[in-house]
Amino acid sequence: MSDSDRLRLLTLGGPKTGKTAIIKRFLFNTYSDKYKSTVEELYNREYDFGNIKLRIDIMDTGGDVQFPAMRRLSISTTHAFLLVYAVDDPDSFDTVKSCFEEIKEARADYQDIPIVVVGNKNDLLVKEVNDEDVRAWLQSVGKLR
Repeated sequence: MSDSDRLRLLTLGGPKTGKTAIIKRFLFNTYSDKYKSTVEELYNREYDFGNIKLRIDIMDTGGDVQFPAMRRLSISTTHAFLLVYAVDDPDSFDTVKSCFEEIKEARADYQDIPIVVVGNKNDLLVKEVNDEDVRAWLQSVGKLR
């Protein structure tokens, strides 16, 4: 299996939304409530399903857009997106909308690429992003895979 056989997942969203926490929980079943700003981190995992090997690169991006050229390159070469907002932060949902627009601008095939939108921090008592607003926005952006 070559590098071209790798699947790339790119996480996007604002700062302090829990992108890294989601990835680490998924890959390592760990969680830390200590916040550490992410610049960019790449995780690799290989899954073996008998005669099929699946290699996945998960790019954990920082919440601020310090390197727009690198970000555009990542968007143009990825196979799937995870867009994360925090339910206690309406600005983070606006950031997800902006990230989606970046994807649309960079990828003519955006409707064919898996894009998952995640409302994180549902365990918090404060919920300032309404689920209905999220559903309405998702329906307004057109048919997504």
